[in-house]
Amino acid sequence: MTDYWKLTDDKLIDLLFTEGDALPRAAVDEFLKRGHMAGLLGKIVADPYNWNEPLPAWWAVAHAVYLLGAIGTPETVLPLLRALRYAEACENDWVTEDLPAIFGQLGLPAVEGLRPLVKDQTTGWLGRAIALEGLAAVSLRHPETADDLFRFIHDLFADPGEDRKVRQMAGHILLDFLRREHYGELIAFGKEERIREEQDPSYRAAFLDSDVEHEFRQGEKALERYTRDWIAFYSPEAAKERKDRWAEEHRAHADAPEHATENELCPFAADRKRKKCCMGRAGIA
Repeated sequence: MTDYWKLTDDKLIDLLFTEGDALPRAAVDEFLKRGHMAGLLGKIVADPYNWNEPLPAWWAVAHAVYLLGAIGTPETVLPLLRALRYAEACENDWVTEDLPAIFGQLGLPAVEGLRPLVKDQTTGWLGRAIALEGLAAVSLRHPETADDLFRFIHDLFADPGEDRKVRQMAGHILLDFLRREHYGELIAFGKEERIREEQDPSYRAAFLDSDVEHEFRQGEKALERYTRDWIAFYSPEAAKERKDRWAEEHRAHADAPEHATENELCPFAADRKRKKCCMGRAGIA
């Protein structure tokens, strides 16, 4: 067993580039003991080349984001905002899926950076949506901010001139948190979504009016995405699950027709291309 406490900072950083998705929890704990390493981790996510490295170095940015989120000091906010932009551009789902919970854990220091990012029209809709989710997650840690933050989220949802996908995500957030004061508007939006879906089979509705009725009737908030424990990525159980998944996907791709290409849909994620799903994550290319 490696004595990680004996490693220099540089040697610890090297592990992020060499261990793939199997970085041991003991190494993670050593990073967290050295809070001064936030600057080095920030440099990893700020380098655009790191986001497109081949495996196993491809995983370094995800590790750096998870560690920055766990360190959670105000100085981690800026590199994590940069990470959001790069993760969106590079379609790195491992990062985008956990950033809302990470920003929520950072709390108030994250709000100042997330608000302008949401308003920035040069940012893609997904980046803006993740920032909105981050704001909603902050409200869980700081309930005193909830009214203000959800007013901000609602204003985007209610703006007919706003990007439709951003409005969809804002509506989803209001629905996830069961913001009853916006029930009527959510029902109306759901009816609009139903009509759009009926008129255009390729249109993907965010939710329908019947979904809104059902969720409010059930009365259970859907907060898992906002409260995810991203450090659980390093648990032995999660590591084994990934190892088994990669093996299964490798067998599936080995059995796939020879003409299968990167642009075909992945059999493990119906709406993802192969190069953005199994190939990109497991190195099967």
